[in-house]
Amino acid sequence: MEERIMEILKTLVSMKSVSCSTVEQEPAEWFAGFFKAMPYFEKHPEDTGLYEIPDDPYGRKIPYALIRGKKKDTVLLSGHFDVVSTEEYGKAEPWAYEVGSKLEELLEDMFEKDGDTESMEALKSGEWLWGRGVADMKGGLSLHAALFEEYAKKAESEELEGSILFMPVPDEESYSAGMRNGINILRMFQDKYDLNYKLLIDPEPTACKNGTQIMSIGTVGKVMPAIIVQGKKGHAGHCYEGFSALNIMSDIYLRTNGSLEFSEVYEDEASVPPTWANMRDMKPGYDVSIPHRAYGYFTALNFGMTPEEILNKLRRICTEAFETQVEKLNGEYQQYKTMNKAEVMDKIYYEPCVKTFVELCDELRKTHGEEFDKFYSDARAKAVARVNSGESNFPSATVEMMEAVLDYSGIQYPLVLLGFAPPYYPPTHSNLVKGKEGYGTKAYEFAKKMSEDDFGQKLGYENFFMGISDLSYSAITSPFDYEKYSDNTPLWGDSYNMDFEAMEKIAIPGIIYGPIGVNYHQYSERVNKESLLKVMPETTKALIEYMWTL
Repeated sequence: MEERIMEILKTLVSMKSVSCSTVEQEPAEWFAGFFKAMPYFEKHPEDTGLYEIPDDPYGRKIPYALIRGKKKDTVLLSGHFDVVSTEEYGKAEPWAYEVGSKLEELLEDMFEKDGDTESMEALKSGEWLWGRGVADMKGGLSLHAALFEEYAKKAESEELEGSILFMPVPDEESYSAGMRNGINILRMFQDKYDLNYKLLIDPEPTACKNGTQIMSIGTVGKVMPAIIVQGKKGHAGHCYEGFSALNIMSDIYLRTNGSLEFSEVYEDEASVPPTWANMRDMKPGYDVSIPHRAYGYFTALNFGMTPEEILNKLRRICTEAFETQVEKLNGEYQQYKTMNKAEVMDKIYYEPCVKTFVELCDELRKTHGEEFDKFYSDARAKAVARVNSGESNFPSATVEMMEAVLDYSGIQYPLVLLGFAPPYYPPTHSNLVKGKEGYGTKAYEFAKKMSEDDFGQKLGYENFFMGISDLSYSAITSPFDYEKYSDNTPLWGDSYNMDFEAMEKIAIPGIIYGPIGVNYHQYSERVNKESLLKVMPETTKALIEYMWTL
């Protein structure tokens, strides 16, 4: 088993499957061949294949294979085979995809120059494997692949108690196109064979804190609000005739970035407060006018708060920021009037106006009908084309789309426009899946006992994985109004979507339980040999078989 895991790992790591690129096709094709070569699938070719992601700009596919045992109780193995780029490896970059001594030799020199004593000690210990993707997450995929081979052999003699589905996916590092579309595969098998999905094991690398490995029995949700502020244009020499969009946007930023109002508590864990990813004015070039528009978007992580609840909080905050900045501008003007005899306005006042994207669209449909629908369709197609060509990304293209609709409206008065940008990750917790309540804790307690009794590896848990993961698409444990979310997401459609109803129906409790890893996305990325080759294969195998009994 150890040799087979290493063999598969070296093969997978050698594939430069950087996220959002055509090279993600290579591991997909490899897995498809890996499945087909098994004697079991020579007899059951209908249960394995390659699912083409519709309208995918990179031609990506999802390999899958189902081994049917005596029972319909099914464990799903799924993890991503895409990786992040390797430029941070510097002179070692040509060997970043090779697990072996040459890379380690170059890394040793880099650690010495950087004064990275922790990584140097780990390298000299010989207890770790190094390279892009060894931890995140081709190590976990390799041990799952080796286990899957063993189960396929056992199934040939009809000795397998339960069923097992293996579905490696692309694109977890960017927009999760793999898992979002993989839902269709899970639904297909569920409808075809009446499968009862008991557990999803996602072998993302797990942290080891003070000697204790951490299993995640849920994953945090992620919503990305996108905001455009329109002020009133004016010359800098007559600044009180205008109203800077940056005034309102800056106030919104200060009220939201790091705001604990958006943090939630579950047991003794709290979601991280919002962090803004982008904020700036929308002037195309330099002139001496006051910024007419500004935009920004931020990440709001949540345990159960719905997109609608986040939008309602944001609407209130934006209204308060609008009112505060109008009062501030007027207060400054009243003082300035006492200093400059030319000023004759009684006061400065703008009516606070905060609209959601769907509210604006509904207004325009009432007044312009099919003309607006055609404009909207064309504008979205252009925005999506820019994303697909690599000229833009989903958040930026969302802002472009929102601005295009605002331009179409012809609105000249100051306002704040709110929407959502992809990607969206619903929060999920394996203890809260309807009909399978408590499965996360049961999986954790079983794995903990075996890990500690048989291998001396302490195992703890966290309710929510804070790194954002594909577990989000395995079940809906915090129901919300799906239509209100999609209607406020300008790019929702063929280019970006998810089947919320299917996620609700599939309802798979999910855990993150993979080999111990360190420094993912860094040149010092590594996976622990003992964990990868000895502990995890045995505990994962036992956990799979335990879940079949529940």
